[in-house]
Amino acid sequence: MLSVCVASLLVMPNVFAQSSTKSDNPPSANSNAPSSGSDHRQWANDARTAINAQDYETALMAAKKIAASSASLDYQLLAADTMLRCGDAHHAIVQFEKYLDKRPADRPHLWQLGIALYFDGKFKEGAELFEKHREVNPNDVENAAWHFLCVAKGDSPEKAKQMLLPAPDDFRPPMKEVLEMLKSGDTAPVKERMTSFGDNESRAKSAQFYGDFYLGLYADALGDKATAQKHLDAAAKDSPRNYMGDVAKVYSRYLKK
Repeated sequence: MLSVCVASLLVMPNVFAQSSTKSDNPPSANSNAPSSGSDHRQWANDARTAINAQDYETALMAAKKIAASSASLDYQLLAADTMLRCGDAHHAIVQFEKYLDKRPADRPHLWQLGIALYFDGKFKEGAELFEKHREVNPNDVENAAWHFLCVAKGDSPEKAKQMLLPAPDDFRPPMKEVLEMLKSGDTAPVKERMTSFGDNESRAKSAQFYGDFYLGLYADALGDKATAQKHLDAAAKDSPRNYMGDVAKVYSRYLKK
């Protein structure tokens, strides 16, 4: 990995409010007509530009066009990532699996599929994906945290603690403290590390964001929805413009279901 609840900060398609009846076909994007390589490049550029601008509705529409076309596998993977970052976890899973049908060896690398599986309620499959990801990325505390969450939701927090994945030497603040929190249940060291940097230090914002994100995830794993919502709202409000920043917005919205 890498690495809103407040309406004015979150302009995102309300995919969580849609009908519980799910289709494995992405919603129509009027892309049934033959398309060309230039079309695919344009849609990919549209998706990237819109994501960077946090225009999730436009980004999702571009992703749907790619998914419905004969675009290359790299573009199909971009569509899957875009769908997840826009909050459409179910169709992101379909799109990731479409990609993996042709590139099955890439499965351990696709941590983002594990996140989509969590949001779609597929906790066992999500846990299995994060276990596979550890084989290629053994030092990632974020991977251990998402695995903990999936096991906690699919079984129990006690089982998640027993099955906690090792993730040594992740030096990004506050990842060491997050891993210890998953082991001990003590949230204080994470909070202390989050605020241990001066306001002008480059790592201050990152530590605050990831601290709130994983305090929220841990609370969600324990079933403390109010605390989870508080921290994920905080993470979403000041999120960086990157993959996990978008996931924070998706997560904050997901908790409102």
